Amino acid sequence: MKTILLILGILMITFAPLAGASISAPPLEDSFDSEKNLDLFDFTSQEALLHDSLDDFTISLVTQAPGDEIYIWFGHAGLMLSAYGDDIMYDWGVFSFSPGFYSDFIFGRLFYRMVPSWASSSIQRAVSEDRSVKILTLPLDRAAKQGVIDFLNYNSLSENRTYLYHYYYDNCATRIRDIVNRATDGDFRAWAEGIDTNMSFRDLSTWYMRRSNLISFTLNFLQSSVIDRDVSLYEACFLPDVLMCALETYYNLESEVIYEGAPEQTGESHLVISSLMTGLIFAVLLYSFWHVNRKAYALVSSVFYLYLAVISSVLLFMMLFTNHDVTFGNENIIFVNPLILIPLMESIIMIFHKKTHWMLSRSVFRILTALSLSTLVLKGLFPETLCQENLYVFALVLPVYIAMSIRKD
Repeated sequence: MKTILLILGILMITFAPLAGASISAPPLEDSFDSEKNLDLFDFTSQEALLHDSLDDFTISLVTQAPGDEIYIWFGHAGLMLSAYGDDIMYDWGVFSFSPGFYSDFIFGRLFYRMVPSWASSSIQRAVSEDRSVKILTLPLDRAAKQGVIDFLNYNSLSENRTYLYHYYYDNCATRIRDIVNRATDGDFRAWAEGIDTNMSFRDLSTWYMRRSNLISFTLNFLQSSVIDRDVSLYEACFLPDVLMCALETYYNLESEVIYEGAPEQTGESHLVISSLMTGLIFAVLLYSFWHVNRKAYALVSSVFYLYLAVISSVLLFMMLFTNHDVTFGNENIIFVNPLILIPLMESIIMIFHKKTHWMLSRSVFRILTALSLSTLVLKGLFPETLCQENLYVFALVLPVYIAMSIRKD
């Protein structure tokens, strides 16, 4: 018992500070900061107001519904410039699988580009994927149009196309949001920031991940409390659908549906309930197999423990060595950590050696149970400090931890 308490104390000392403050790489500087570069252009030119030719230009927001691939689960937005029969789409969501893409992605250096193309090609691609497409023509005056056109021309230059992508703060939708805000002389931001969504970044993004509970759990597990504060409507415009709805409301206009597409998946995302059901099923199976069929236990437990080992190791790596700021200060590392590698190794060895089992594994589960319960108690005592929304993680792992803690060796 003293040994277990000693190990528990060491682990709390080791992992709790990691949850509080991650050792991370220096912040990257955005190679093309949206708002700073927009300030270089005049959106209120009195001279532009005299140019009748600007009436021939229209600037529209084009929103495409979520698709099947994970990188388009959240939809897509582009800005379309139309004049004299030509429609050019300006797309800030372009990336390429270059030789350094994967290493940049792993370490949080997500460089995206803005690429202009024929709007018909972009829209037809969405139509071919049966994704609905909406267009909202922005009622900009001549001066604002001139400012937007000048900025788009500047942003289209090869040396100005690349920017540092961030899922919540800087993406294809926020880039357009910033342009509209600058074109309205800051009025759109002032209006949208005054509207509270009563939802967090996590709430908003999780709703779009309801296609797969496994992916939803994994991505939520890796993200810390930095995405759990309530956000304003302006911040929520990182989602293309929200941006479209916000601009419809702001301008009191209705977008045009140019392609209906397949009905979007409906229903709520009950991550806590699905996690609890999964955790209880695995707990019952593992406890039962342990006592009646060790081979079956070894096979089933290897899958479950491997998943926990992988996501906890990935989280630890992302917290310590990458620029993925949404992983910093993640509470989950306290009670879901690489200690699970010990029972994983036991299970793998047991597949090939029937009588092999380690007393240490049960001790590991008792330690993990104690860490989980301690974290829950501390969250109850200090809700303002330990504010990460991670009940779904406890729901998955605690039933298994407890069941394996009381198993009979």
